[in-house]
Amino acid sequence: MTILPPDASRADDPDRTALTARVLPRRPPAADGRTALVDHSRGHRRRWSYAELVTAVVNLAAHLRDHGVREGDAVAVLAENSAEFVIAYHGVLAAGGVVLPLEPRGREEDWIAAATGRRARFAVVEAALWPYPPLPPSRVVHIGPAEHGAARWDDVIAGPRRTVPPVSGGDQPAVLMSSSGTQGRPKTVVVTHRNLVAGLALIDRVHRLREGEAVVAVGPLRHVYGMQMAMNAALCAGSPLVIGPARFEVTAFAALLAAERVAVAYLVPSVVAELGALPAPPPLPDLRMVVSGGAPLPTAAATAFTRAHGLPVVQGFGMTEAGCVSFTPDGERAPAGTVGVVLPGTEARFVDPGTGLDVPHGEAGELWLRGPQVAAGHLAPDTGDLVPLCDAQGWFRTGDLAAPDAGWLRITGRIKSMIKYKGHRIAPAELEDVLTGYPAVRAALVVGEPDPAAGELPKAYVVADQDVPLHDLAAFVAAKVPPHKRVRLVERVHEIPRSATGKPVRPPASRVIITGGGRGLGREFALALADAGMSVLVVGRDRVALEGTVELAADARGDVEVAVADVTDPAAVAAAFGPADVLVANAGVPGPLGPMWTVDADDWWHTQEVNLRGTHTTVRAVVPGMVDAGHGRVVTVVSRAGKRRWPHAGAYSVSKAALISYTANLDGELRGTGVTAVAFDPGLLDTGITRAHLDRGHVGDPWADKILDFTLRAREEGGFTPVEDAARALVRIATGSADHLAGRYVTVDDVETGAAGRRRADRGAPPSA
Repeated sequence: MTILPPDASRADDPDRTALTARVLPRRPPAADGRTALVDHSRGHRRRWSYAELVTAVVNLAAHLRDHGVREGDAVAVLAENSAEFVIAYHGVLAAGGVVLPLEPRGREEDWIAAATGRRARFAVVEAALWPYPPLPPSRVVHIGPAEHGAARWDDVIAGPRRTVPPVSGGDQPAVLMSSSGTQGRPKTVVVTHRNLVAGLALIDRVHRLREGEAVVAVGPLRHVYGMQMAMNAALCAGSPLVIGPARFEVTAFAALLAAERVAVAYLVPSVVAELGALPAPPPLPDLRMVVSGGAPLPTAAATAFTRAHGLPVVQGFGMTEAGCVSFTPDGERAPAGTVGVVLPGTEARFVDPGTGLDVPHGEAGELWLRGPQVAAGHLAPDTGDLVPLCDAQGWFRTGDLAAPDAGWLRITGRIKSMIKYKGHRIAPAELEDVLTGYPAVRAALVVGEPDPAAGELPKAYVVADQDVPLHDLAAFVAAKVPPHKRVRLVERVHEIPRSATGKPVRPPASRVIITGGGRGLGREFALALADAGMSVLVVGRDRVALEGTVELAADARGDVEVAVADVTDPAAVAAAFGPADVLVANAGVPGPLGPMWTVDADDWWHTQEVNLRGTHTTVRAVVPGMVDAGHGRVVTVVSRAGKRRWPHAGAYSVSKAALISYTANLDGELRGTGVTAVAFDPGLLDTGITRAHLDRGHVGDPWADKILDFTLRAREEGGFTPVEDAARALVRIATGSADHLAGRYVTVDDVETGAAGRRRADRGAPPSA
């Protein structure tokens, strides 16, 4: 199916207009005292008039031309959202240069690679971020203190307004933008003056800013959403652009909206959600429109915001390669789940990715676009040649799945991100929207987890209150979707990270430290954690045994490393351990058997030393880093021997009882830090200490033989827990399934059901002598 807006034939042709000539005011600039920028990025309020803005832009352009910048030269710009970024962006364009915006939170090696790979001849950089770009000092302007011969920003932009010759526009490159990489590796997209000027004209058909009304943007101005919807559109309209502090805090941001009398706010979904969740939202009488962009907006977040502030949240849809594609026309109410109407002058098709044919009317297909805002192409990584984005007929294949909905546009997912479960195709966005409808879930990301039987399992990463059982979240989704769309795995995380372009990405693998991981139960746990994709450090005293664990984990999805250390030696533990998301304190010894008044006293105390002090030593090494990070989990491996009497194994029983109490107290001290602790009883298992009893058999020692008899009887009566069940339960604890049971004694059944109290293992205790 093709959507062709009725007035597409009147689409603006920007001809040869340069973006800066289109954006900056046409009235005599010297007399233009209207507010252009209100900048709070550096901790205090700075106001720029349009006259001051034009002077700074022109003077920077003149400086660049004086130092060798010619039309088509790439100029790297490294700056946070600030007045300096706005001036640098338009100053480079006014000089005829091509803006190469760099990610301020990136790495220096990435900046160098981008600047050298795109042959940047000049750089305008915040000195505090990147003091030594790989360019001659004469080609660098430092925002902030100038070093090593670089030009000082204040000197460059100050003084009487200079003159610069007009520059070309049209199909000349304007900005080199990095795509998100959702269709493979990130690409450098070449956006022309024509693309940007046409995009502004098309947006203006459905959405118009009013001269003088304040506009705020939260998203990066170097990305297409902040650049075109907020920065350039506000300057075109003669509206003040308000730039918030570099460090976002929702209460302060709400106060900023009120103080600056913001009328239109261009936000991202997470900010919409935070504003909607404010317990006492401030009155915002000047706010007439809130726009959410950069990522899908959960329905629950939009509803909460509207309930709190009395304003609907408007959505649009766009991408680096095509700018703004659709938007909700001013004054209209979009159907829930839609992202506006396709902009006038833009054609859209919905195509079956397999056949290349248009899908039947109303069905979802890959979104193909054709219009003047679609970028010229991307640069080949090896040669730097321009690779066209569109086919011979001018169609750009977005990789997004979408459907028309009575004239509105509905995005249903991405081809690359579709989950393939037993032959079914599942759109992650649908499950994410359901999950964020649960009151305690603040954010969610659903991905496909490889599975040998099903192909992929839908796995959800959620930011949720700690007292919510993840089992309840899975049940909540199951009640709202067909069986094949159920979430099969859920992991609690402290945040959903985002890419440089603001899109949610899969959280990094958790780093787990497990002690006693060289053999027995510890080895089974380490292998299960690695199979789940986690990065595992196994710790023990026997290097050969530890390396055996690594060999067995060779085919696991996660990494396994070893560290040789005695857990009772604080110096060795401190040297071996590093930061961790999860600590599994599993190292322990069985202790002597027999009446406590007859066993060797040193052996008895040695059991306490290893089992209790060893745990405490590892906790002291790891927990401070968790508290500083604001998240983490401590799992102490205990036994029902610590819950009920275990005659003639008193050293072991007492140590495990102490460890259960230790864990409860530890969790009490961790309340409010984001770190949880649970005492996990894996059950009676055919491995480790139990397997040693079985392998040894009856030895004539009455105490050892009584315990063996109990073990054999428990096995015959089905009292053993399958090792794979215990390992699976540990993985779930490591991913947050027992966070709501923090401080408690937790069994395999508790993790499976989501509620403490069911005790598969409590089937009696060994008989007394």
